[in-house]
Amino acid sequence: MKTSRLVIFVLFILFGIFLLRQEETFQDKFAIISLPIKEYYLEITNSIKDSTDKYLKQAESIKELKKENILLRKYLYQQKINIVKLNQLTQFNEKKFNNYNNILRVQTISYKKLNDFSQVYLTKSNELGKDKIYGLIQKNVAAGIAIKENGTLKGILLSNPICQFSTFIGKDKTPGIAKGIDAENLEVNFIPKWSTVKVGDKVLTSGMDNIFLPNIPVGEVTNIITKSTYKTAIVKTYADVLHPNFFYLVKEVLQQQSDTNSSQIEQDNNSTKEKK
Repeated sequence: MKTSRLVIFVLFILFGIFLLRQEETFQDKFAIISLPIKEYYLEITNSIKDSTDKYLKQAESIKELKKENILLRKYLYQQKINIVKLNQLTQFNEKKFNNYNNILRVQTISYKKLNDFSQVYLTKSNELGKDKIYGLIQKNVAAGIAIKENGTLKGILLSNPICQFSTFIGKDKTPGIAKGIDAENLEVNFIPKWSTVKVGDKVLTSGMDNIFLPNIPVGEVTNIITKSTYKTAIVKTYADVLHPNFFYLVKEVLQQQSDTNSSQIEQDNNSTKEKK
């Protein structure tokens, strides 16, 4: 009897060691497998909350205010896109812009790993294509990037080193590449060594990488480090990445350059024919 108990105890320890070694792989697989359940649970939770608001907290007014708030925020981001497009126009007209369809309000489903608060799974992956990086905006400030992989939409927040995008620093709009450090800071690398960036300068998205809209606040410079060939700025970020509840995602920032070129070529050809 004692021998059988000892064998069971030893097997239990070996099984525990095996699980610990496979923890990271297990977490990744478990997280992906459990995504539909978590998303379904999230939908049920949101439904219950909405029902409570409706019947116990004057839901009709609350519902209308929520819709108005979301609509206004989508309108704000869409207007930023329109401004970017208008700045690209020179001497030819462009078709009317899409109305709000370019803005997605996404919600966090769960963390990607139990011990990593810098990566999350997001809703509405079915509304996005593959092979593209999207910017995540939280309360009008940059909060991270999103990537669609294997049918799931993964959010990589500013606290993760994988999160990288282009920025402008200060009034002179000095360029640099932002890279995550931790929940409160990031670094901007490859700043030209001759630039005059200083502590206190505001950091904004440049929009040059087609990830973010331009001029989205990122943070404020707290330290400057001069390296052999360039400068690095340490930036205190504005986003609250430890509470990643909702984000606004821009599906497409700029008009395709090919469309612009083809339109211009067509006008040039028409102009040439008229001269002949």
